[in-house]
Amino acid sequence: MLKVEELRQSLRILEQCLNNMPEGPFKADHPLTTPPPKERTLQHIETLITHFLQVSWGPVMPANESFQMVEATKGINSYYLTSDGSTMSYRTRIRTPSYAHLQQIPAAIRGSLVSDADCLSGQYRFCYVRCGPLIMHEINNHKPRLLS
Repeated sequence: MLKVEELRQSLRILEQCLNNMPEGPFKADHPLTTPPPKERTLQHIETLITHFLQVSWGPVMPANESFQMVEATKGINSYYLTSDGSTMSYRTRIRTPSYAHLQQIPAAIRGSLVSDADCLSGQYRFCYVRCGPLIMHEINNHKPRLLS
């Protein structure tokens, strides 16, 4: 019953957003973050070339470090990027919530039966693929390095 009320409230919020949305374009007109409209790429060769380069190479990232945390369905994803000023990051680290969930398993299964492992796996909802060894790729030496 609680989920139904939560869905109704979410629907009301969406209706308010649609009713209060201003007229006009809804995409940003920034060349580094937003692809140009399809009409411009089909009519102007310069726009098509710029669009192709941005899609194939990506934007040039300023030389710096950045750390961002994003709320995901199972917890928080964290991203750490180090850039040297090129179109690719120099170092990238991604930590998913499944890694933190996996660390809780030894305490959770203590005293349980082997047959309970499946139930506990479903309770924590972690993804085994994302819990594998963390491999960091460094651009300079072109060799992946095992971190965990």
